[in-house]
Amino acid sequence: MNIIKYINSKNKCHIFNLTNDKRIISELNLKNFSHSNEYQWPIENIFPSKELLVFIISSNLVKDKSIFKMTNKHNNVVIFVIDDEYMQNNETQCINIFISHGYKCLSKTNSDKVSVFIYDIAEYKDKPDWLNNKNWANPELWEK
Repeated sequence: MNIIKYINSKNKCHIFNLTNDKRIISELNLKNFSHSNEYQWPIENIFPSKELLVFIISSNLVKDKSIFKMTNKHNNVVIFVIDDEYMQNNETQCINIFISHGYKCLSKTNSDKVSVFIYDIAEYKDKPDWLNNKNWANPELWEK
């Protein structure tokens, strides 16, 4: 999946750069979107389901799992994790933490500076090939 195409396909995108790195927005080609350096935790989801939230974080928010407290009320979330020392030394553990919270691990960016994780409830489960009307409720196949 091309993450930039995915981000561009959404109606609206909100970028939250929770790192001190100001260059990362440009490096990730996100400068055309509105962005903020802080995130206020809402009591309920204030963003429509068609809007995408993008978080750029350091691995300490994965380590203490606070990123999941921030994002648990949202339907469409992309998280870029800076590939810092903790992430490099504990990459498998960090990936497993994201997977356990329902995220898909996409890969690293082209520059290998950032790992990409996505949670989109509309695309949460891939549709299997066998789940179609050709295999279900087809009386001709009942006696096979």
